[in-house]
Amino acid sequence: MYMEWARFHKTDENGRHYFQTYGFPYTWAAATPKEPGTGRISEAAALAYSIISMSGWQWQTSCHCVECTITAKSAQYAAS
Repeated sequence: MYMEWARFHKTDENGRHYFQTYGFPYTWAAATPKEPGTGRISEAAALAYSIISMSGWQWQTSCHCVECTITAKSAQYAAS
């Protein structure tokens, strides 16, 4: 079974960026209406598919943008 991955940029309660990623069957994504202007399925649909699919996944990955990298390095130097 081929899988589709949908990644959404988010910010947690501490202001740190991360990516919320959902995995679900490709055929489900192909049959789902896309959001206007983005060509992607909605995050609500991705979340639902990742929950109800036997092979669905959800995970978070850290953001490595310039702002996040500077914040992380500043916190690291302050702790040393």
